[in-house]
Amino acid sequence: MTISVAELAALPSAPAISRGLREAASYADHGPLLALRRALFGTINYEDFAAVITPEHAIAEGIALIIVGGLVDSEVTDHGWPDATWGAGYFSQRVAHAHQVVTGWAATHNEQQLAHLLEAAADRAQTLERAA
Repeated sequence: MTISVAELAALPSAPAISRGLREAASYADHGPLLALRRALFGTINYEDFAAVITPEHAIAEGIALIIVGGLVDSEVTDHGWPDATWGAGYFSQRVAHAHQVVTGWAATHNEQQLAHLLEAAADRAQTLERAA
């Protein structure tokens, strides 16, 4: 990981995380992971996005999971937000932890609650995107 949330937001090839999270809220019936994929990649079909996905898209998905996970459990973000100091391995570990937290939370909450969580995460992401 060599990019901050604000730097990622400035890239022309990267999806805006806040916009993706806000859109994912409308796909909450798919569950958190597929809702994020549909919003950030335009589809949930692996064959459709595998050929065109950029590294920035993959990073955006990971950061979105960290942001959502941080709202559920502060331990997800207790080491701060992704920035240029995070290596790929560390980023992967933090995304895996966020994935576990988010899927665990989603298993005990309904679609409407997930939509609200994704909207709150979009607000947090928008703040991070505006950071210098």
